[in-house]
Amino acid sequence: MKKNGGIIKNWQLHHLSLSKKQIEKAYPGKNAKPMIFTGTVAHDPTGRWKNGYHMRSSLITLIDRKEGVIETINTIYKVRDEGNDVLPDMGDGVLGIFY
Repeated sequence: MKKNGGIIKNWQLHHLSLSKKQIEKAYPGKNAKPMIFTGTVAHDPTGRWKNGYHMRSSLITLIDRKEGVIETINTIYKVRDEGNDVLPDMGDGVLGIFY
């Protein structure tokens, strides 16, 4: 079962240049997409980040904008306030961000 990643605000998508074949080879059966999201932590029940910290996800498996949910390979997040971040789509450059 995936862990609850809490609430992320001011989130945005970053599209990677990886092919579906490359992703499937690395993460077989996960249905991962060549996308990662970043945002500001509003609440993290796992204690990984403090409120107000910026975060970067793993590869996305599902985006449900109607319900405000993004699933990644490892975690399920509630999201709000899409696209309010100051950074543009960083593409593959987002992979260089480490926290």
